[in-house]
Amino acid sequence: MVQAVKHLHRSSLTQFTGPVKRMLKSRKGWWLTAILMLISDWSQCIKPQEMTVDPPENVGVDDLGHLGQLDIHWTSPVSLTNVTDCSMRYHLEYFNTYQNRWTVIRTVRTWYRAQFDLEKEVRVRISTVLRGACTNGTELKSSFTKMVLPPNNTGPVDSRVQGFGCVFYQKEVMECTWDVRLEEPAHSKHSLYFWHREMAQAEECPQYIHSNGVRTGCTFTRESIPEFSAFNICVNSSSPKVALRSAFFSLQVQNHVKPAAIEVVHLEAGLDRRLQVHWDLPHESIPSHCLEYEVETSEGVGGQQLLQRNVTREMTLTFLSMDGAHCFRVRSRVHHYCADRGFWSDWSRWFCHPEQPPGFVSDAVVVCALVIVVIISMVVLSLCGLALWTKCKGREGKTMHFCPLHKLMEYSKGLTACDPFPNKTRNK
Repeated sequence: MVQAVKHLHRSSLTQFTGPVKRMLKSRKGWWLTAILMLISDWSQCIKPQEMTVDPPENVGVDDLGHLGQLDIHWTSPVSLTNVTDCSMRYHLEYFNTYQNRWTVIRTVRTWYRAQFDLEKEVRVRISTVLRGACTNGTELKSSFTKMVLPPNNTGPVDSRVQGFGCVFYQKEVMECTWDVRLEEPAHSKHSLYFWHREMAQAEECPQYIHSNGVRTGCTFTRESIPEFSAFNICVNSSSPKVALRSAFFSLQVQNHVKPAAIEVVHLEAGLDRRLQVHWDLPHESIPSHCLEYEVETSEGVGGQQLLQRNVTREMTLTFLSMDGAHCFRVRSRVHHYCADRGFWSDWSRWFCHPEQPPGFVSDAVVVCALVIVVIISMVVLSLCGLALWTKCKGREGKTMHFCPLHKLMEYSKGLTACDPFPNKTRNK
């Protein structure tokens, strides 16, 4: 009985699978199966693409009087107001003229605040990004809504202030200065305005720097200068006769620090012919861990022959002590861990080992001074001789006979030793 059932099952399965196998073996059946599978997959791929995404609307840029910091704002597309099963974000791009590239921002807000150079075009473009159940989990992005605002430049290009720069001395006082052009219109005047994030509106320079009665810069105290924030400046030029162009600048004040000069350098010689060099920092507001140092080593007093230059973050260096005098000087600047860049301080004076007595002058300096004195003396004597010879030769247009040197000296005292006609009376 069991054998009969197994035989019946095997017979039924063979009858069912036989036509399928024959269909798959046929070329026509294989193509039909492949086409059905492609159509099924393609329908799944194009299903989320049936939904279109519109770009943001009512894009605008507002200037709040912050000398370059502008507010970009927009609204969501009306067509997506009722979409609840997808998340909506915005893809914002604006051209950063300070870095000469596009800056990309993804945000869920409908506004963004960015820094622009108001002397150049303001270029903004923004699109809608949609993702979620309504897009079958894929990300859909709309086309861009673009906006370009031209700069409001008035006056000729060469009327803009030149040579503008700022130095933040010891993180105590910052001076921003500019050059005075020789061809500036009469009675023209420069006014500086500044703004940072802790101010509601821009303000005028608290203390101007003057040169010959003309404004050439502005002084800021530490209290009015925030670090790691945009410090915006506008130098507005005015003249009663002609329109002058304004200049805009945006600073990060921590990148303009100049430390104070190092005043004390210690040289300590050890028993193993090693010389230890270390120095004291001046009292200032710059933390010591933010400084790096450059040390110059020279052979002889006053840096006559530079031997080496070292840049280090340590305040102590060790050198092998050689015969003769070796001198050192040091300067500092803010390290890139605390700022992107900075100014080197002024050099310290030279410190030498062994220490030279006050008023000591090395042999090399004496030799150089003697050589210079001899050269200058020879040049002066040559010029004097040439002048006397020329004057004696061309006197009254007469022919000049040979005149020895002692005769030239007598002539220079008012005598007539070189006169070819001593017996004739000269014309008065």
